[in-house]
Amino acid sequence: MPTFGRPAWGSRWKSFVKENAGRWISCYAQCNSLPYENTWLDLDPEFKDKLGDPVIRITSGPKENEPRASAHAATKGEQWLRAAGAIEVVKIPHTGPILSTHAVGGTRMGDNPETNVTDKWGFSHEVPNLGILGGSVLGIHGARNPTETIQALAWRTADHLLKN
Repeated sequence: MPTFGRPAWGSRWKSFVKENAGRWISCYAQCNSLPYENTWLDLDPEFKDKLGDPVIRITSGPKENEPRASAHAATKGEQWLRAAGAIEVVKIPHTGPILSTHAVGGTRMGDNPETNVTDKWGFSHEVPNLGILGGSVLGIHGARNPTETIQALAWRTADHLLKN
């Protein structure tokens, strides 16, 4: 993590934290990561897991929206912090998209088996009794944590299974 000229460890760091603990805050904006034609998943032809199966490979190209959205959010954040009385604001450049703990996509949902992995209820086109539950059916998670949306889709898939 960048230290921005501050001590990073030891007694000087402890003194800095003691003096400034009630005077600093970090801000973070999770911006949208949009689906793009130049981003996809496939099985890597070379790398294998411990069992000898190919692993997922992520291919991604340059993006326009994510760096611009992040820069806009950083500028707004700086304005808000200064309006609240901040005397120093450090903005960290972001080029986005970055790796996320909110990974989604890979098993697109839709009616056409040629372009989608699951039907609109989350059941595999190739294996009709296989429901895909999780973030992989989301094409995008937007600028929020996708957990509740994933949960709602799982309940929706289970409800459809029970009724049919």
